[in-house]
Amino acid sequence: MPRLPIVSSICLALAALAPPPASAQENAAICKDETSAPDVAIAACSKIISASKAKTNDLASTYYNRAIAYRQKSDLDNALSDYNDAIKINPKHARAFNNRGTIYKEKGDIDHAIADFSDAIRLDPKFAAAYFNRGNAYDDKGDAEKALADLDAALRLDPKNAAALTVRGVVWKRKGDVDRAVADFSQAIEADPDYAMAYANRGDAWDEKGDSEKALADLVRAINLNPNSTRALAVRGYLYRKKGDLDRAIVDYGEIIRIDPKSDDAYVRRSEAWLAKGDRLAALRDADEAVKLDPNAPVNYAARAAVMRALSRNDDAIADLRKALTLNPSDARKRQLEGALKELGAPP
Repeated sequence: MPRLPIVSSICLALAALAPPPASAQENAAICKDETSAPDVAIAACSKIISASKAKTNDLASTYYNRAIAYRQKSDLDNALSDYNDAIKINPKHARAFNNRGTIYKEKGDIDHAIADFSDAIRLDPKFAAAYFNRGNAYDDKGDAEKALADLDAALRLDPKNAAALTVRGVVWKRKGDVDRAVADFSQAIEADPDYAMAYANRGDAWDEKGDSEKALADLVRAINLNPNSTRALAVRGYLYRKKGDLDRAIVDYGEIIRIDPKSDDAYVRRSEAWLAKGDRLAALRDADEAVKLDPNAPVNYAARAAVMRALSRNDDAIADLRKALTLNPSDARKRQLEGALKELGAPP
């Protein structure tokens, strides 16, 4: 019994040293502050949600803020769940619809994404980001006209939106209007001189116009601004290959693989560069890796078939070409595969 007061005094001392629990106001401030560390924000938002007794718009905003923190952690499933809850509580939360659309788009569900962006626009017709996101999604679906209409709307509301200008430039380039594409990329760079993606895309467009010097200058600028820009590295690697500078092309493709080890496209392109350089074994290693990473891509089998032919392994080349034909290749790719089989004296 004599020890009890001593233990109590120690506990009191420890309690005095411990920081006081965060107040409701402090949790609210942390929860809605997008600069808070994601785990800290999630904890603060979760305390508010646990203590809430009514489904108010404030609670919807708390779910919305926690979803942002989950998204910052790349936890798409929990982010999606919280956006769902935010929208259930407040069906007029335009930003929750917009953000949920970006999650659907990242998960590859473009139709659900477009539906959410459309709801965001219905709720807030002046929501430039929602028009941009829907235009971007329509571009993913290959609907250039709807993409352009939405991107135009986004730019009427926000004329200096470098991302919208860049995506619109990409759509123009895909439609074959390279001059308009260059103009949009240039406007994007004027709006944001540090926007690496605009330089990368303008470099690609300059190359299509036949100006390799301007193309390389833009791509170097893009990579200086963002050394992890796989898009810029891929285009520059392609340009180096065209110029016959295979060593530099191989380095660029190697950088892409360092950044994204699952990029089967980078392995295919590096395989082609190795093959052009005469290193057939290195070409085969990269082609094998591409097939392993994506065994459903016809281009990967076509690339490996080219290496097999160079190694005089024609039976293996024929097997790869036939496999590629079973994978629903595009019409142009199908003709290429059938032509290669014909050269080898084999029926499709």
